[in-house]
Amino acid sequence: RGTLLLSLAFMEALTIYGLVVALALLFANPFNV
Repeated sequence: RGTLLLSLAFMEALTIYGLVVALALLFANPFNV
């Protein structure tokens, strides 16, 4: 049960991290080009 909770938390953190990176690239691209 602890491993399942850890994996769920890791996947959630990874998803949030991915969204943040995607938004950062989306907002940074027009200004950098």
